[in-house]
Amino acid sequence: MFLTRMPVGRHCSGDPLVLCSATRYFPAVGFVVACMLSAVFLLTTRVLPESISVALLLWAGVILTGAFHEDGLADVADSAGAFSIERKLEIMRDSRVGTYGSLALILLILVKFVALWELALVNVTMTIAALFAAHVLSRWSSVWLMASQEYARPEAANRVVAEGVDYRRFWHSTSCAVLMFLPIALYVSPMVYLLFPVAWLISLISAYRFRKAYSGITGDCLGASNQLVEAGIYIVILAVAS
Repeated sequence: MFLTRMPVGRHCSGDPLVLCSATRYFPAVGFVVACMLSAVFLLTTRVLPESISVALLLWAGVILTGAFHEDGLADVADSAGAFSIERKLEIMRDSRVGTYGSLALILLILVKFVALWELALVNVTMTIAALFAAHVLSRWSSVWLMASQEYARPEAANRVVAEGVDYRRFWHSTSCAVLMFLPIALYVSPMVYLLFPVAWLISLISAYRFRKAYSGITGDCLGASNQLVEAGIYIVILAVAS
């Protein structure tokens, strides 16, 4: 319910404590999203060029998640134009998208599209593996940020969620991510587990930037880091495949 727009019926809750507990399954949500995107890609490549198939899977990803994470990236990018922490946080609360946010989204989609298209031309199996690795690890990175970083807004209602995620829940999330990687490791290569340090390094650099800019993290920071990890995983896998 929280990370996607997929209907879950009565099996949902708005209780922050329930969401804190659910963070251990964030990588599993990424796995489900990757399954659906892979299906879109494999079905469309039967009748369409790889470029169109990649464009359609990116479109499907936006529909599945409601551009939840992309919105965070846009807000973080827009805040770069301000100097004080208070002004940065104020800009991030603004629902309007500015020049920096628009450019960040355009460049993000461009990098994703080109990386996945190039991967599809090299190896379709690697493209599917990249989708699973990127979507699992991008959600895993959000749990690490919540467990390791302080929340920047003391008055925010969702601060309860971020502060309720500790390292115990992070390690539960890590176990879930390792399990979600098992099909990729068996079908492609056990070397895919080396992508965990890649995702963690991107998250670590993001966390450093967030501490400098906001003295902590916000929900938008989680979305921004999510997208950077996803794009970073595509680039690393493309480099290896090439």
